[in-house]
Amino acid sequence: MNPRCVLIASILFFPLVAGAQEQSVVPLKLEPHHHLVLHNDFVNVYSVRVEPQDSVLLHKHDFDAIGIMLSDAEITVRVPGKPDSHQTVVAGQLRLQQAGYIHSTAIDGDTAYRNVTVEFLLPQQERRNICGGVISGQPLNCPSAQTDSSAFSEQSQFETNQTKISLIRLKPRHSFTLTASAQNRLIVALDDTAVVSGANSPPKTLRIGDILWRDSNSPGEVFENTGSKEARLITFVFTNEHSAE
Repeated sequence: MNPRCVLIASILFFPLVAGAQEQSVVPLKLEPHHHLVLHNDFVNVYSVRVEPQDSVLLHKHDFDAIGIMLSDAEITVRVPGKPDSHQTVVAGQLRLQQAGYIHSTAIDGDTAYRNVTVEFLLPQQERRNICGGVISGQPLNCPSAQTDSSAFSEQSQFETNQTKISLIRLKPRHSFTLTASAQNRLIVALDDTAVVSGANSPPKTLRIGDILWRDSNSPGEVFENTGSKEARLITFVFTNEHSAE
């Protein structure tokens, strides 16, 4: 073939290849392993399960999101233009995935990858670690004083100007009351043994990965650990401060 024809054909073909590569990046909401379980003005919440040797498609986060691990897993994270990152994630780990982040995740080990992803629909300002390494490489700002009683402990993990995330550890055969609040709240169960009950609702057993949304001024509720091991909950409190971004 004439070398000039080959050159012209290559030039014409390149945009088609580049376009196909761009189209292979899907938005988070269309990634088939992410199943939407809650949507409101504040969040999209996805339940994620990926079997061993399977992988999450290359996808883009259009909003800041917090990933809450429900299982230990060996994974490889792939980001276009960067070397593969082999990682070990553990149950209870929280990770921030900022808006604009594009990646895929392959499950390398013999354990299924289970996750709850909380996507913030309002812009978040001044992201900062408190007592949890939610932003990799950022220092912790953990105060010495934390809520700790004979029944439960509460430790702040991460904050923005709009959202506060805490870890509650409920001791075996104990309970605590989540009082009424003027702020909206999301609760994610990390273990199977908590039972929640309120004045206007029958008791409900929470399983790992279950979520509860509570609007502002919802009545208080009692969380009881009926098991012999610690029960953990992640709480999101959404402040009334909205970003101007």
